[in-house]
Amino acid sequence: MSQLHELQLHLSRVEDERRHMIGTFSQALEQGKAVVYRRNFDSKKYEYMGEGIKDITGYGTEEMTPEQWDSMTVSVENKGDLAGLSLPEAFGKVRKGEVERWIADTQIRTRNGTNRWVMDMSTSLRDSSGRFYGSLGILFDITDRKLAEQELASTTEQLRRQNMAMKDDLIMARRIQQAMIDRQYTHFPESVPVDECALRFRYGYIPAATLANDFFSIFTVSDHEVGVIICDVMGHGTRASLLAAFLRGLMEQVTPVAGDPGTFMKNLNTGLSGAMKQFEHGIFVTAFYMVADIREGVVRYTNAGHPDPLVIWSNQRVVTQLNEGKQRKRAPALGLLKDYKYSTSLIKIAENDIVFCFTDGLYEVMNSEGAVFGRNRLQELTKEQCVLGPDALLDKLLLEVRRFYGTSELKDDICLLSMHVRRLQSGAGN
Repeated sequence: MSQLHELQLHLSRVEDERRHMIGTFSQALEQGKAVVYRRNFDSKKYEYMGEGIKDITGYGTEEMTPEQWDSMTVSVENKGDLAGLSLPEAFGKVRKGEVERWIADTQIRTRNGTNRWVMDMSTSLRDSSGRFYGSLGILFDITDRKLAEQELASTTEQLRRQNMAMKDDLIMARRIQQAMIDRQYTHFPESVPVDECALRFRYGYIPAATLANDFFSIFTVSDHEVGVIICDVMGHGTRASLLAAFLRGLMEQVTPVAGDPGTFMKNLNTGLSGAMKQFEHGIFVTAFYMVADIREGVVRYTNAGHPDPLVIWSNQRVVTQLNEGKQRKRAPALGLLKDYKYSTSLIKIAENDIVFCFTDGLYEVMNSEGAVFGRNRLQELTKEQCVLGPDALLDKLLLEVRRFYGTSELKDDICLLSMHVRRLQSGAGN
């Protein structure tokens, strides 16, 4: 390619760039928000400076020189291809022809001492040999925009800090929840060694979010009775978790009647119904509560809309739902009917029986294909694996459920616990 042809191509590019800049300048000038300038770096002068410069800086065209402009400059934020570069680095790239357009947000101190922001957009001027000697540019007053950006950045930072503080609070609340789970009984009576206990408890927990809404509690009712409650707060988020915390506190208030499951549940429902007025519609609590009596060899229980536990009967070597084959009216969840009277039912227990309680999150998990694990699958799996023993059985169930949902997102908490009858007091069940 001849030098003449190269020069023609260069001049054509320069002309295209010039037309683009003129179009940009013209549009800005029509809006009355810009000042056009032409700077010559050889003569160190502005060959042209628009009269609007006085409105921006307080200095007239005759006073504005490159030295004056440079002395007013407080900071420069290079944009586009020059972003992140210092002024000398950016100027070096322009001079070498690596970048033809200069875009920067420049903070200046005006004549009256106030700070303003100006966007500087320019294109390089080169002579016939391609040597850089000046720039043709336009200045926009962008002070209002910059102040808005700074205010937004400040607000964003405040929100980030608040979100971090909230996240820390949620993590702390989750640790407290976990600590409460870790403090639960592992055996009963607690006063005897584990190897000599009458009842052994095992539990598993997989929360779907930072704060869990499912919970359980195991507590002493008398020297020969232990209470076990498992609850599922319907709804999600902080309010549902607060309701769960409130229910825990309410349970302590009604412990004097904990030996009678129906009365215990009725009193919980009465207290919870009043609190529910403070929460949005759609939040309620399902609960199953039982009292295991190791002297009488029985379990007294009541159910408030919760999934029935599974019972592994050691003598018959079968697994059934707690009320399988019985006709009964399903009682409502807590918080729905204020004056509802919950009834108490009873079953006899023998050594090596296992009562297996859970929330519906255990069998309602979905895999990536949208299939549901299902209550029937849970019961069949329990039948197949019950020979493993209570501890290994619970681990196996959790493992199979995890395998089923895989990498799918949990929509609900998974909570389960087992009560293994290891021995009863002499004469129990007779």
